[in-house]
Amino acid sequence: MQSLAPKVEVIRRGNGELILTSGYALGEVPINLATLMTEQARRNPDRPIIVEKNAAGQFEPVTYGEAHQQAMGIATYLIDQEAGVDQPVMILSGASRAHFVVQMGACYAGVPVVPVSTSYTSVAAAFPKFEAVFNKTQPAFLFAENPKAIEAAVVGTDISLEDVECWSVDEGRLAGKPVKPLNAITRQVKNAAVASAIQALTHDTVAKYMFTSGSTGMPKGVIHTHGMICGLVAGQRALRDIDPDNTPVVLDWMPWSHVGAGQMRLYGIVSQGGTIYLDDGKPTPVEYEKTLANLRVVSPTSYAGAPLGWSMLVAALESDDALAARFFSTVTSLQYGSAAMPTSTYERLQALLFQYQGQRKTMSTSLMSTEVALGLSRYWPCEDQTVVGLPMPGSTFKLVPVGDRYEVRVRSLGVTPGYLNEPEQTREAFDEEGFFKMGDAVTFADPDHPEAGLRFAGRIAEQFKLMTGTWVSAGTLRAQLVAALAPMVRDVVVCGLNQSFIAILIWLNCESDEAADPSEPFNVDEETASSIRQAIMAHNAANPASSQRVERFAVMTAPASIGEGEVTDKGYVNQGAVQARRQSLVESLFESEIQPGIFVVDDSI
Repeated sequence: MQSLAPKVEVIRRGNGELILTSGYALGEVPINLATLMTEQARRNPDRPIIVEKNAAGQFEPVTYGEAHQQAMGIATYLIDQEAGVDQPVMILSGASRAHFVVQMGACYAGVPVVPVSTSYTSVAAAFPKFEAVFNKTQPAFLFAENPKAIEAAVVGTDISLEDVECWSVDEGRLAGKPVKPLNAITRQVKNAAVASAIQALTHDTVAKYMFTSGSTGMPKGVIHTHGMICGLVAGQRALRDIDPDNTPVVLDWMPWSHVGAGQMRLYGIVSQGGTIYLDDGKPTPVEYEKTLANLRVVSPTSYAGAPLGWSMLVAALESDDALAARFFSTVTSLQYGSAAMPTSTYERLQALLFQYQGQRKTMSTSLMSTEVALGLSRYWPCEDQTVVGLPMPGSTFKLVPVGDRYEVRVRSLGVTPGYLNEPEQTREAFDEEGFFKMGDAVTFADPDHPEAGLRFAGRIAEQFKLMTGTWVSAGTLRAQLVAALAPMVRDVVVCGLNQSFIAILIWLNCESDEAADPSEPFNVDEETASSIRQAIMAHNAANPASSQRVERFAVMTAPASIGEGEVTDKGYVNQGAVQARRQSLVESLFESEIQPGIFVVDDSI
């Protein structure tokens, strides 16, 4: 597969702002999402689209033809019910064949879907977020693959299902209310009515309400139109050398309530007629064996994940020749996202690629958001893993100077029209020229050669000042420290607001203690503390400025809480929420008398 060269066009304004556009054209944009599926069902009716494990643990597919026929039945039912944009379908299930069919059926009928994070209905502390999402969208229909799994969330909130029709795979009850099985809904198909509904879909038609992580408060409902997602598909096509004879096969665990898997991966695969195997494992010490077992059965051509997952996979491949030979015999495309890739993990992966494929291979990554589908993409061979990319075709980026960085703003077909029932938040999200304010910061990898790409430089909201007035970019520093401390450390939280130096809180790359007090540090053994200290000292030697130098650290044992807003489903840690919840631990980092569990990096200072 041949890679495109990086291209970007730059306009410099007198006020220091930069306008960036891609050097490549967007190309033809699909009419609507329904056409992506109906065309593939016509061309490849017998090809699997979604494959998941059944009750016996065996992979079982639904084909493009089968999924299309079932979606036609659901669309017919919704049309008969006169459902529209104000009668959305809420989906309270993880990724599955049934989830896909319900989603596509609603899509055909022009009815928005609301895919909700499974943590909102499975973690008691997150039930208020489920209630907020429910109240915001007011669904007319609710699909739950396992009604018993969400019973506690419904009963434990003030949600009323009185005016909501509930669906599931089988008959049952939810909070005392009868649940209608999907086979009763998909029984009848009215081809002409559904064809007419599909023909009426435009780029402005609402396809989904995708909710933000809620890490800074209650989740916001981001409006996703057909044009927004079709623009993403067109942008992907413009940057790829697509081979129609070699359709992609992926193994993916990520939830469809997030844009990475629920938009980029899902519709990207549908547009190419590919196949998604649903991974019942996760990149955690307890669940990852399931992923490895699946990789002994599934042969993906494309593999994506967060750096933590890649780190676990690389370790497994290094110790299992048979698994590595199988994996590298088919994989041709590698991607990562959500965080920076540690250089050590990247180089170990490249060594494996050279061993089994005879060459190094580029990894692609991107910078997007729930609100922005056409973002920055690193689509060319690049050894610098700090580079997140250049503007995708069809997008226009405005870079606004903020100190030694640039705030990122973007305008394109791939930008949301706004937040559901939040006119004030929508107005605040856009500037006077109609650019959406992403809240991210970037710098140029090489200011003299913009085609070298942009580096992620943290969230604007996460930067803070030391007592000296020195700015600290917490996001950038966090990424550097995670890389410096790999593989010992899973994540770090950068502290120091209005203090005279920087200190960090650390989660080790091991099992956490759910019952631990979040305000108490973990007394690690001296060997581990020494290893962490040496790694930080090496970082400090390379980064001596007070804005990057770390002087103290503590290790946390209580895991980050989804319910308390410390972490999202994707594993992104909210720095401010962690420090607010663990305020006393943060304060102990800066006391003049060193407290138990607090470690000084360099006693000679």
